[in-house]
Order: sequence, then C-alpha cells, then structure tokens
Amino acid sequence: MKVLSLIAITFYFIASPIYSQDFEQSKNPYHTSWTVDGLVFGTSIIVAFTASAIDDKLPKLTIAEINSLSKNDINPIDRLSAGFYSEEQSTVSDILVGASIISPLFLMIDNDIRNGVVTIGTMYLEVALFSTFIPSYGKGGTRRIRPYVYGTSAPLSEKLNIDSRRSFFSGHATWAFATSIFFANVYSDYYPNSRYKDFVWYGSIGLASTVSILRVSSGAHFISDVIVGAAVGSTIGYIIPYLHQNHSETLSLSPQISPQYRGLTFSIRLL
Repeated sequence: MKVLSLIAITFYFIASPIYSQDFEQSKNPYHTSWTVDGLVFGTSIIVAFTASAIDDKLPKLTIAEINSLSKNDINPIDRLSAGFYSEEQSTVSDILVGASIISPLFLMIDNDIRNGVVTIGTMYLEVALFSTFIPSYGKGGTRRIRPYVYGTSAPLSEKLNIDSRRSFFSGHATWAFATSIFFANVYSDYYPNSRYKDFVWYGSIGLASTVSILRVSSGAHFISDVIVGAAVGSTIGYIIPYLHQNHSETLSLSPQISPQYRGLTFSIRLL
C-alpha cells in the first residue's frame, strides 16, 4: 500500500505543474513548480521511508515492564496526566481530527479557490505526507510509553499493544494543527481583506486545540507530546503554502559555470 501511494504521489508530482498551467486562473495566489515541488516531494518520500523503518521496529511492552513503571520518573508537568484513560474522549478526538483533515475540502466551495484546485491539491498532499510520517521519528526514536499505561483504568490488552510505546509525539495534534493552519492560511491568502478571516483563524486553531486537549485527557498523550505535535503541525501548515506563494521564487536552483567551477547553486528565501 505504501509503495502504491508513493507511485501515485510521484505521478501527481509529474503531472500537476503541467495541468495547473492550463486550468488555473491568475487569481490563484499560489503556484506549482518543478523546483519547489521536486524538493518538497523528494524530501517527503525520503521522510516516509526512513520514518516507517524507524517506527516499525517497536517492541511490545511486557507485563514486568508495565508493573515496574512509576509516575515519579516522569517530569512534573507530564506527571499530571499519567494514568488518565478515556476511550470515549479518544473516540471524540478521532472524529475531530478527521474533521480537521477534511476541512480543506470546504475551500472548494469557493469558485476562485476551486479554480486553483490542482495547486491546492498538490500543497495539501505535501502537508498530508509530512504530517503522516514526521511523528514516526519521535515515536520510533523515543519509544515513550503512553500515559494510560501508568494507570489502572486501561485494559491490559491496551497496555500490551505495540501502540502503547508511541506517545511522543502526538500524530493527532500534528495532523490537526497542520490541516487547520493550512486551511486558515489558504483562505487568508485568497481573501486577505475578508471580514471573516479572524473567525477562520480562531475556528481553525480552536478545533486543533480541542483535539490536542482531548488527546491529553483521554490518556493517549502527555502535555509535552501535544505541544511538540502542535508546533510541528503548525510549521508544516504554514511552510507549505508559503513555499508556493506567487510573490517571488522562494526556492531556486541555478547552474554556476566558470573556468574553475561547474555546479548547481541552491538558495531559499526565508523572509
């Protein structure tokens, strides 16, 4: 499945710059290009393969390891949520993160934004790739045990599941903030003078924050897990639209030829 997904992504990357030139109108504040999207997709594919390899090697907890856990070994802030467990709140967080994931589809209601569907779709695919795989570096690298393992409410089968080692950092928070910030950014770039812009931002951040709070109260994550996830997700949701803005070429790749030197120069405009 992962191989098929990467093949589809590669085809989309090859086709989208061509199609976008034909079908998208000039009001679109974004653009696709071989330089920007080649680097972004190339990086995302490397991230996907390496992150999957790291995360797939997690061992399950043993009963002896579970019995030896102590809340006193956790830092004071994260210790507050150690032992929390609520299946219902976890389910609600799943529903809300699903709502945040599909929220960019509502942008397509607007005719102007719909005319830029290829570029918006390309950008969102990039957001989805990074949001899916970057948390695996933390999960596979730290193997942090989830808060519910420290309590008595969660069933033993849940504690023995391999997922109980995937606390750091929160994939839900990463996804929620990445897609919500992406949604608000795209709307703001299309309609910078809209009187609804502030409400879009408040609503987007509110939804992502609610997901993060529920991940803590359900016992799925510590406070630091969702803070890091929110920071990573917000960065993804902001950077991807920024790299595609029309105001200038943010990324450039140019040949440099001289009698002493031949090569390529890569540059990125940060501000």
